[in-house]
Amino acid sequence: MDLGCEDGVQVVPASTLLGEPFALEMPQEIGAPMRFEPHQTPRPPPWGQAVRVSHTWLQDLAASEDFPPRLLTQLAQASLESCDAVLALVRQWQQQGHDLPAIYLHAITPCARGLGQGWCLDELDFAQVTLGSAHLHRALHLLSEEFCAPGLRQPKGLSVLLATEPQAQHTMGAFMLGEFFRREGWRVQSLTPHECDDVRVQLARDWFDAVGLSISTTRHLTALQGLIPQLRAESPNPGLRVMAGGPMAWQHSESLLGLGVDLLGGAADETVRQLSQMTLTQKS
Repeated sequence: MDLGCEDGVQVVPASTLLGEPFALEMPQEIGAPMRFEPHQTPRPPPWGQAVRVSHTWLQDLAASEDFPPRLLTQLAQASLESCDAVLALVRQWQQQGHDLPAIYLHAITPCARGLGQGWCLDELDFAQVTLGSAHLHRALHLLSEEFCAPGLRQPKGLSVLLATEPQAQHTMGAFMLGEFFRREGWRVQSLTPHECDDVRVQLARDWFDAVGLSISTTRHLTALQGLIPQLRAESPNPGLRVMAGGPMAWQHSESLLGLGVDLLGGAADETVRQLSQMTLTQKS
């Protein structure tokens, strides 16, 4: 459902990842799943003792009865151990009847938020949050081929450019959104720009039906106010759809309403559904 509609902007209920890993996005073919190389291989905590995750700070993050705080705690614990532990838990849930989209939305997403919440509450330190987030991100990459397979079988003929904030190191949320687009048959190109203008340059090189901008902080809002009209003016597609997402879209959505976007993204599946509907309606 839509939550509000000011100046023609559609707003999707929020579900944005927090506490993402430091990662380097490697060159890739357009539409192919992003390859992932962590700057440093995550290692167990040096003190040699297992970190115990408390479910109390995951209590408010459980949004599905299928994944209560107890299961989110298991995933958070696994993320602090290894990528293999995360994958083993995901496979166990699949065997119990949960599909990957549900696991991504209702387990991995709140778990990633929970790691950040644990750091805010001094339950986890920075190294532990980075370790856990890196394991979650790596698991998404290893599951990518399986997750995106339906889109390869039924391509929609639509394309999207997904750009993070300039020089962003936190890319897991944008990566997961790209996976949902691929699963629905979109061709996806991902960009971590050096500066905001890089998005304009990249968009002008190819035809895209839509561009998604992930916004994590307020520091680029002024630049975006001038950039978005340029994106529309210089894109080869006169009907370009512009979406804004990321933490700012659900924490402070009111600050993004004046940017001139068509859609404020939130939960990945609903964001893709609405943008697909908007784009296909426009083409018909």
